[in-house]
Amino acid sequence: MLFILVMDILNVLIQKASDEGLLQPLARRPLQHRVSLYADDVVMFLRPVASDLNLITEILRVFGTASGLKINIQKSSVAPIRCSEEEVVAIQQLLPCEVADFTCKYLGLPLSVNKLAKFQVQPILANQLPGWKADLMNRAGRTVMVQFVMTSAIIYLAMAVDLPAWALKAMDKVNRGFLWRGRLEAKGGHCLIAWPKVTRPLELGGLGIHDLKTLCWALRMRWLWLKKTQPDKP
Repeated sequence: MLFILVMDILNVLIQKASDEGLLQPLARRPLQHRVSLYADDVVMFLRPVASDLNLITEILRVFGTASGLKINIQKSSVAPIRCSEEEVVAIQQLLPCEVADFTCKYLGLPLSVNKLAKFQVQPILANQLPGWKADLMNRAGRTVMVQFVMTSAIIYLAMAVDLPAWALKAMDKVNRGFLWRGRLEAKGGHCLIAWPKVTRPLELGGLGIHDLKTLCWALRMRWLWLKKTQPDKP
């Protein structure tokens, strides 16, 4: 908790610099957050101009001197997002750290300004329900695993990433195979009930397992609803 309280000062310093107009705006529309803090991981969003880069370097130096939490710039990296070659060269001259490619991975999520490629989504599919666990559970246990364990992982992904249709179909296939005792391709099993019926709510005769296509659509629409109803929400 003490660490979190101290790290929040870094966020306040950068926000103060932004409010005072010392940092150039990131976009035409005002963006509320320039910093993402998670444990000892810090991500900052800046314009690739000398004044902003020099100011942030000085803020980090002052923060490190006051708190003792000095940032090792050599172990940090910069990920240019839609930057020109001249801007990348300026970044390399002003910041003595690695210039990494964007798309990047942050908190387990692949981030990109473009549609994710298949090779970026496939590692997500590899971390799904292992078929061998299905043989150790009864059907009620397998249903709970699909309802909550699998769905919670999908919600975390789908809130930030627009998963392609082929990925959702692959996840549905894993869910069906796990629910009806093991992976379909490994066990030769078959669906006892049509999947659209399984994904109905309990009060409509289903098992309450989410339809992934509808779930992902709802999570994306949620951001638009929050933007309209709670415009100050982070």
